[in-house]
Amino acid sequence: MHLVPLYTHLILLTLGNAFLVTLVAVYLNGQGAPAAQIGLVGAAFYLGMLGASFFADKLIQQLGHVRALVLCSATLSLAALALTWTSLLPLWLVLRMVAGMAAAVSFVAVESWVLGVAPLNRRSGAMARYMLVYYFSYGASQLFIDWIPVASPLAFWLATGLCAAALLPLRWARTPNLDAETAGEGAVSGKPPRADRALGLAGCLVAGMLLGGLYALMPIQLEQLALGEEVGLYMAWLILCGMAFQLPNGSLADRFGKRAMMVVQTLMVGSGCLLLWEFSDNSTLILAFALVGAGAFTLYPTTMSYACGKMHGRALVRMTQKLMFAYSIGSLTGPVIAGMLLEKYQAGLFLFIILLVAGWALWLLLVRLVLDKPLGDAV
Repeated sequence: MHLVPLYTHLILLTLGNAFLVTLVAVYLNGQGAPAAQIGLVGAAFYLGMLGASFFADKLIQQLGHVRALVLCSATLSLAALALTWTSLLPLWLVLRMVAGMAAAVSFVAVESWVLGVAPLNRRSGAMARYMLVYYFSYGASQLFIDWIPVASPLAFWLATGLCAAALLPLRWARTPNLDAETAGEGAVSGKPPRADRALGLAGCLVAGMLLGGLYALMPIQLEQLALGEEVGLYMAWLILCGMAFQLPNGSLADRFGKRAMMVVQTLMVGSGCLLLWEFSDNSTLILAFALVGAGAFTLYPTTMSYACGKMHGRALVRMTQKLMFAYSIGSLTGPVIAGMLLEKYQAGLFLFIILLVAGWALWLLLVRLVLDKPLGDAV
Protein backbone atom coordinates (compact mmCIF):
# COMPACT_ATOMS: atom_id res chain seq x y z
CA MET A 1 0.00 0.00 0.00
CA HIS A 2 2.96 2.35 0.54
CA LEU A 3 3.42 2.53 -3.27
CA VAL A 4 -0.15 3.69 -3.95
CA PRO A 5 0.79 7.41 -3.83
CA LEU A 6 3.72 6.75 -6.17
CA TYR A 7 1.57 4.84 -8.68
CA THR A 8 -1.14 7.51 -8.50
CA HIS A 9 1.52 10.11 -9.24
CA LEU A 10 2.79 7.99 -12.13
CA ILE A 11 -0.69 7.65 -13.65
CA LEU A 12 -1.39 11.38 -13.58
CA LEU A 13 2.06 12.37 -14.82
CA THR A 14 1.98 9.83 -17.65
CA LEU A 15 -1.51 10.91 -18.69
CA GLY A 16 -0.31 14.49 -19.02
CA ASN A 17 3.15 13.89 -20.48
CA ALA A 18 2.21 11.14 -22.96
CA PHE A 19 -0.80 13.14 -24.13
CA LEU A 20 1.47 16.15 -24.65
CA VAL A 21 3.98 14.14 -26.71
CA THR A 22 1.24 13.21 -29.19
CA LEU A 23 -0.48 16.59 -28.93
CA VAL A 24 2.63 18.50 -29.98
CA ALA A 25 2.97 16.50 -33.19
CA VAL A 26 -0.74 16.70 -34.03
CA TYR A 27 -0.92 20.42 -33.23
CA LEU A 28 2.10 21.31 -35.37
CA ASN A 29 0.76 19.21 -38.23
CA GLY A 30 -2.57 21.04 -37.98
CA GLN A 31 -0.74 24.37 -38.12
CA GLY A 32 0.89 23.34 -41.40
CA ALA A 33 4.39 22.85 -40.01
CA PRO A 34 6.81 20.91 -42.25
CA ALA A 35 7.39 17.27 -41.36
CA ALA A 36 11.07 17.99 -40.73
CA GLN A 37 10.15 20.64 -38.14
CA ILE A 38 7.71 18.28 -36.41
CA GLY A 39 10.39 15.60 -36.27
CA LEU A 40 12.92 18.10 -34.90
CA VAL A 41 10.58 19.14 -32.07
CA GLY A 42 9.86 15.49 -31.30
CA ALA A 43 13.56 14.64 -31.28
CA ALA A 44 14.26 17.52 -28.85
CA PHE A 45 12.23 15.73 -26.16
CA TYR A 46 14.26 12.52 -26.48
CA LEU A 47 17.49 14.49 -26.71
CA GLY A 48 16.57 16.01 -23.36
CA MET A 49 15.98 12.54 -21.93
CA LEU A 50 19.40 11.50 -23.18
CA GLY A 51 21.07 14.53 -21.64
CA ALA A 52 19.39 14.04 -18.26
CA SER A 53 20.78 10.51 -18.02
CA PHE A 54 24.15 12.09 -17.19
CA PHE A 55 23.01 13.89 -14.03
CA ALA A 56 19.76 12.24 -12.87
CA ASP A 57 21.38 10.19 -10.11
CA LYS A 58 23.18 13.20 -8.61
CA LEU A 59 19.99 15.26 -8.63
CA ILE A 60 18.00 12.46 -6.97
CA GLN A 61 20.76 11.92 -4.43
CA GLN A 62 20.74 15.61 -3.47
CA LEU A 63 16.98 16.17 -3.39
CA GLY A 64 15.67 12.72 -2.49
CA HIS A 65 13.14 10.78 -4.55
CA VAL A 66 10.01 12.67 -3.47
CA ARG A 67 11.46 16.15 -3.96
CA ALA A 68 12.97 15.14 -7.30
CA LEU A 69 9.53 13.97 -8.47
CA VAL A 70 7.99 17.22 -7.25
CA LEU A 71 10.53 19.17 -9.29
CA CYS A 72 9.90 17.02 -12.38
CA SER A 73 6.11 17.41 -12.17
CA ALA A 74 6.36 21.17 -11.74
CA THR A 75 8.83 21.45 -14.64
CA LEU A 76 6.66 19.36 -16.98
CA SER A 77 3.53 21.36 -16.15
CA LEU A 78 5.28 24.71 -16.67
CA ALA A 79 6.93 23.53 -19.90
CA ALA A 80 3.53 22.42 -21.21
CA LEU A 81 1.89 25.73 -20.28
CA ALA A 82 4.71 27.75 -21.82
CA LEU A 83 4.02 26.19 -25.23
CA THR A 84 0.84 28.30 -25.36
CA TRP A 85 2.80 31.53 -24.88
CA THR A 86 4.93 31.38 -28.02
CA SER A 87 5.10 29.86 -31.49
CA LEU A 88 8.82 30.38 -32.04
CA LEU A 89 10.56 27.15 -33.06
CA PRO A 90 13.76 27.72 -31.00
CA LEU A 91 11.71 28.22 -27.83
CA TRP A 92 9.63 25.12 -28.55
CA LEU A 93 12.83 23.14 -28.99
CA VAL A 94 14.16 24.37 -25.65
CA LEU A 95 10.86 23.70 -23.86
CA ARG A 96 10.58 20.18 -25.23
CA MET A 97 14.21 19.47 -24.33
CA VAL A 98 13.60 20.66 -20.76
CA ALA A 99 10.47 18.48 -20.62
CA GLY A 100 12.52 15.50 -21.79
CA MET A 101 15.05 16.08 -19.02
CA ALA A 102 12.29 16.22 -16.41
CA ALA A 103 10.70 13.06 -17.79
CA ALA A 104 14.00 11.18 -17.69
CA VAL A 105 14.72 12.16 -14.09
CA SER A 106 11.18 11.11 -13.20
CA PHE A 107 11.67 7.69 -14.82
CA VAL A 108 14.96 7.11 -12.99
CA ALA A 109 13.42 8.17 -9.66
CA VAL A 110 10.30 6.01 -10.01
CA GLU A 111 12.10 2.93 -11.35
CA SER A 112 14.85 3.01 -8.73
CA TRP A 113 12.17 3.52 -6.06
CA VAL A 114 10.12 0.54 -7.28
CA LEU A 115 13.19 -1.71 -7.54
CA GLY A 116 14.72 -0.49 -4.28
CA VAL A 117 11.72 -1.25 -2.04
CA ALA A 118 10.92 -4.60 -3.67
CA PRO A 119 12.29 -7.85 -2.17
CA LEU A 120 15.28 -9.08 -4.17
CA ASN A 121 13.43 -12.18 -5.35
CA ARG A 122 10.38 -10.15 -6.43
CA ARG A 123 11.97 -7.36 -8.43
CA SER A 124 10.75 -8.65 -11.80
CA GLY A 125 7.19 -8.72 -10.49
CA ALA A 126 7.58 -5.19 -9.12
CA MET A 127 8.81 -3.92 -12.49
CA ALA A 128 5.94 -5.74 -14.21
CA ARG A 129 3.38 -3.92 -12.07
CA TYR A 130 5.13 -0.62 -12.75
CA MET A 131 5.14 -1.19 -16.52
CA LEU A 132 1.49 -2.27 -16.44
CA VAL A 133 0.51 1.01 -14.75
CA TYR A 134 2.67 2.99 -17.16
CA TYR A 135 1.37 1.37 -20.37
CA PHE A 136 -2.24 1.62 -19.19
CA SER A 137 -1.78 5.34 -18.52
CA TYR A 138 0.04 5.86 -21.81
CA GLY A 139 -2.71 4.16 -23.78
CA ALA A 140 -5.49 6.01 -21.96
CA SER A 141 -3.80 9.36 -22.60
CA GLN A 142 -4.16 8.92 -26.36
CA LEU A 143 -7.95 9.00 -26.04
CA PHE A 144 -7.76 12.70 -25.19
CA ILE A 145 -6.67 13.41 -28.76
CA ASP A 146 -10.15 12.50 -30.01
CA TRP A 147 -11.99 14.22 -27.14
CA ILE A 148 -10.21 17.59 -26.93
CA PRO A 149 -9.91 20.07 -29.84
CA VAL A 150 -6.15 20.05 -30.38
CA ALA A 151 -6.14 23.41 -32.15
CA SER A 152 -7.20 25.27 -28.99
CA PRO A 153 -5.11 26.07 -25.90
CA LEU A 154 -7.53 23.88 -23.90
CA ALA A 155 -5.57 20.76 -24.88
CA PHE A 156 -2.30 22.22 -23.55
CA TRP A 157 -4.09 23.37 -20.38
CA LEU A 158 -5.32 19.81 -19.86
CA ALA A 159 -1.78 18.44 -20.15
CA THR A 160 -0.58 21.14 -17.76
CA GLY A 161 -3.32 20.33 -15.27
CA LEU A 162 -2.60 16.60 -15.29
CA CYS A 163 1.14 17.13 -14.73
CA ALA A 164 0.38 19.60 -11.93
CA ALA A 165 -2.17 17.22 -10.36
CA ALA A 166 0.60 14.60 -10.16
CA LEU A 167 2.06 16.71 -7.34
CA LEU A 168 -0.84 15.95 -5.00
CA PRO A 169 -0.24 12.20 -4.36
CA LEU A 170 3.36 12.96 -3.42
CA ARG A 171 2.03 14.68 -0.31
CA TRP A 172 1.35 11.21 1.12
CA ALA A 173 4.40 9.47 -0.34
CA ARG A 174 6.95 8.11 2.12
CA THR A 175 10.51 8.88 1.14
CA PRO A 176 12.20 5.51 0.51
CA ASN A 177 15.38 4.58 2.33
CA LEU A 178 16.86 2.35 -0.33
CA ASP A 179 19.92 1.61 1.77
CA ALA A 180 17.78 0.11 4.54
CA GLU A 181 14.97 -1.51 2.53
CA THR A 182 17.03 -4.43 1.26
CA ALA A 183 20.09 -4.30 3.51
CA GLY A 184 19.07 -7.44 5.34
CA GLU A 185 18.38 -9.47 2.21
CA GLY A 186 21.90 -9.78 0.87
CA ALA A 187 21.76 -6.59 -1.19
CA VAL A 188 25.03 -4.98 -2.20
CA SER A 189 25.93 -1.36 -2.80
CA GLY A 190 28.66 -2.05 -5.35
CA LYS A 191 28.51 -2.92 -9.04
CA PRO A 192 27.15 -6.23 -10.29
CA PRO A 193 29.44 -8.49 -12.33
CA ARG A 194 30.61 -6.92 -15.58
CA ALA A 195 28.87 -9.53 -17.72
CA ASP A 196 25.55 -8.86 -15.96
CA ARG A 197 25.93 -5.13 -16.49
CA ALA A 198 26.81 -5.65 -20.15
CA LEU A 199 23.78 -7.88 -20.67
CA GLY A 200 21.47 -5.40 -18.96
CA LEU A 201 22.79 -2.41 -20.90
CA ALA A 202 22.62 -4.30 -24.19
CA GLY A 203 19.09 -5.45 -23.37
CA CYS A 204 17.89 -1.90 -22.67
CA LEU A 205 19.55 -0.72 -25.89
CA VAL A 206 17.77 -3.46 -27.86
CA ALA A 207 14.48 -2.70 -26.09
CA GLY A 208 14.80 0.98 -26.99
CA MET A 209 15.53 0.19 -30.65
CA LEU A 210 12.70 -2.31 -30.76
CA LEU A 211 10.02 -0.17 -29.14
CA GLY A 212 11.19 2.99 -30.90
CA GLY A 213 10.84 1.25 -34.24
CA LEU A 214 7.43 -0.17 -33.38
CA TYR A 215 6.03 3.13 -32.14
CA ALA A 216 7.37 5.21 -35.02
CA LEU A 217 7.09 2.92 -38.04
CA MET A 218 4.58 0.14 -37.44
CA PRO A 219 1.67 2.34 -38.68
CA ILE A 220 3.63 3.08 -41.88
CA GLN A 221 4.53 -0.60 -42.28
CA LEU A 222 0.86 -1.58 -41.99
CA GLU A 223 -0.10 0.98 -44.62
CA GLN A 224 2.49 -0.43 -47.01
CA LEU A 225 0.96 -3.87 -46.47
CA ALA A 226 -2.51 -2.51 -47.42
CA LEU A 227 -3.70 -2.60 -43.80
CA GLY A 228 -4.01 1.16 -43.42
CA GLU A 229 -7.68 1.07 -42.42
CA GLU A 230 -6.90 -1.16 -39.43
CA VAL A 231 -3.79 0.60 -38.11
CA GLY A 232 -5.45 1.76 -34.89
CA LEU A 233 -6.89 -1.67 -34.20
CA TYR A 234 -3.60 -3.49 -34.65
CA MET A 235 -1.60 -0.91 -32.68
CA ALA A 236 -4.10 -1.12 -29.82
CA TRP A 237 -3.89 -4.93 -29.89
CA LEU A 238 -0.08 -4.74 -29.88
CA ILE A 239 -0.01 -2.56 -26.75
CA LEU A 240 -2.82 -4.51 -25.07
CA CYS A 241 -0.90 -7.79 -25.44
CA GLY A 242 2.19 -6.10 -24.05
CA MET A 243 0.18 -4.99 -21.01
CA ALA A 244 -1.46 -8.40 -20.54
CA PHE A 245 1.88 -10.24 -20.44
CA GLN A 246 3.54 -7.92 -17.91
CA LEU A 247 2.39 -9.69 -14.71
CA PRO A 248 2.84 -13.27 -16.03
CA ASN A 249 6.30 -12.30 -17.29
CA GLY A 250 7.28 -10.85 -13.93
CA SER A 251 6.14 -13.96 -12.05
CA LEU A 252 7.85 -16.31 -14.50
CA ALA A 253 11.08 -14.29 -14.41
CA ASP A 254 11.20 -14.40 -10.61
CA ARG A 255 10.51 -18.14 -10.66
CA PHE A 256 12.55 -19.47 -13.60
CA GLY A 257 15.15 -16.74 -14.02
CA LYS A 258 15.35 -13.49 -15.94
CA ARG A 259 17.75 -14.75 -18.59
CA ALA A 260 15.38 -17.61 -19.37
CA MET A 261 12.58 -15.12 -19.94
CA MET A 262 14.84 -13.03 -22.17
CA VAL A 263 15.21 -16.08 -24.41
CA VAL A 264 11.44 -16.60 -24.41
CA GLN A 265 10.85 -12.94 -25.29
CA THR A 266 13.38 -13.12 -28.13
CA LEU A 267 11.69 -16.20 -29.59
CA MET A 268 8.27 -14.57 -29.31
CA VAL A 269 9.30 -11.39 -31.12
CA GLY A 270 11.26 -13.25 -33.80
CA SER A 271 8.46 -15.76 -34.42
CA GLY A 272 5.85 -13.00 -34.55
CA CYS A 273 7.80 -11.01 -37.15
CA LEU A 274 8.33 -14.11 -39.30
CA LEU A 275 4.58 -14.71 -39.25
CA LEU A 276 3.93 -11.08 -40.20
CA TRP A 277 6.40 -11.39 -43.06
CA GLU A 278 5.00 -14.61 -44.50
CA PHE A 279 1.25 -14.49 -43.84
CA SER A 280 -1.51 -11.92 -44.25
CA ASP A 281 -4.72 -13.60 -43.03
CA ASN A 282 -6.41 -12.00 -40.02
CA SER A 283 -6.07 -14.91 -37.59
CA THR A 284 -2.33 -15.16 -38.20
CA LEU A 285 -1.89 -11.39 -37.91
CA ILE A 286 -3.69 -11.37 -34.57
CA LEU A 287 -1.43 -14.16 -33.26
CA ALA A 288 1.69 -12.49 -34.66
CA PHE A 289 0.92 -9.11 -33.10
CA ALA A 290 0.20 -10.84 -29.79
CA LEU A 291 3.64 -12.48 -29.85
CA VAL A 292 5.45 -9.29 -30.85
CA GLY A 293 3.64 -7.15 -28.28
CA ALA A 294 4.06 -9.60 -25.41
CA GLY A 295 7.76 -10.10 -26.12
CA ALA A 296 8.77 -6.55 -27.02
CA PHE A 297 7.05 -4.72 -24.18
CA THR A 298 8.43 -7.02 -21.47
CA LEU A 299 12.09 -7.01 -22.54
CA TYR A 300 12.90 -3.65 -20.92
CA PRO A 301 11.64 -4.44 -17.38
CA THR A 302 13.23 -7.91 -17.45
CA THR A 303 16.69 -6.70 -18.50
CA MET A 304 16.47 -3.80 -16.08
CA SER A 305 15.67 -5.96 -13.06
CA TYR A 306 18.43 -8.37 -14.15
CA ALA A 307 21.07 -5.65 -14.50
CA CYS A 308 20.24 -4.12 -11.12
CA GLY A 309 20.78 -7.51 -9.48
CA LYS A 310 21.06 -7.13 -5.71
CA MET A 311 22.08 -3.46 -5.72
CA HIS A 312 20.53 -0.91 -3.41
CA GLY A 313 20.98 2.71 -2.44
CA ARG A 314 23.04 5.08 -4.60
CA ALA A 315 24.40 2.21 -6.70
CA LEU A 316 20.85 1.25 -7.71
CA VAL A 317 20.03 4.81 -8.79
CA ARG A 318 23.28 5.06 -10.80
CA MET A 319 22.58 1.78 -12.56
CA THR A 320 19.02 2.83 -13.35
CA GLN A 321 20.41 6.01 -14.89
CA LYS A 322 22.83 4.05 -17.10
CA LEU A 323 20.04 1.76 -18.25
CA MET A 324 17.91 4.80 -19.11
CA PHE A 325 20.83 6.16 -21.14
CA ALA A 326 21.10 2.89 -23.11
CA TYR A 327 17.33 2.83 -23.68
CA SER A 328 17.38 6.45 -24.90
CA ILE A 329 20.18 5.71 -27.36
CA GLY A 330 18.16 2.80 -28.69
CA SER A 331 15.00 4.90 -28.98
CA LEU A 332 16.88 7.47 -31.07
CA THR A 333 18.78 5.09 -33.35
CA GLY A 334 16.18 2.33 -33.83
CA PRO A 335 13.65 4.32 -35.88
CA VAL A 336 16.46 5.74 -38.06
CA ILE A 337 17.87 2.33 -38.99
CA ALA A 338 14.42 0.78 -39.37
CA GLY A 339 13.33 3.70 -41.55
CA MET A 340 16.23 3.18 -43.94
CA LEU A 341 15.32 -0.50 -44.33
CA LEU A 342 11.66 0.37 -44.76
CA GLU A 343 12.53 2.65 -47.68
CA LYS A 344 14.31 -0.19 -49.49
CA TYR A 345 12.07 -3.16 -48.64
CA GLN A 346 8.30 -3.50 -48.38
CA ALA A 347 8.60 -5.39 -45.11
CA GLY A 348 11.65 -3.40 -43.94
CA LEU A 349 10.46 -2.99 -40.35
CA PHE A 350 10.01 -6.73 -39.93
CA LEU A 351 13.45 -7.31 -41.43
CA PHE A 352 14.95 -4.81 -38.99
CA ILE A 353 13.31 -6.50 -35.99
CA ILE A 354 14.36 -9.98 -37.12
CA LEU A 355 17.98 -8.86 -37.55
CA LEU A 356 17.86 -7.05 -34.21
CA VAL A 357 16.54 -10.01 -32.20
CA ALA A 358 18.92 -12.37 -34.03
CA GLY A 359 21.85 -10.26 -32.86
CA TRP A 360 20.36 -10.12 -29.37
CA ALA A 361 19.98 -13.92 -29.38
CA LEU A 362 23.67 -14.31 -30.28
CA TRP A 363 24.57 -12.00 -27.40
CA LEU A 364 22.47 -14.07 -25.00
CA LEU A 365 24.23 -17.20 -26.22
CA LEU A 366 27.62 -15.58 -25.72
CA VAL A 367 26.70 -14.49 -22.19
CA ARG A 368 25.49 -18.00 -21.41
CA LEU A 369 28.80 -19.47 -22.55
CA VAL A 370 30.77 -16.93 -20.51
CA LEU A 371 28.69 -17.01 -17.33
CA ASP A 372 27.73 -20.66 -17.13
CA LYS A 373 31.00 -22.26 -18.24
CA PRO A 374 33.05 -23.50 -15.26
CA LEU A 375 36.44 -21.85 -15.01
CA GLY A 376 38.34 -25.11 -15.25
CA ASP A 377 36.71 -26.25 -18.49
CA ALA A 378 38.70 -26.13 -21.67
CA VAL A 379 37.30 -26.01 -25.17
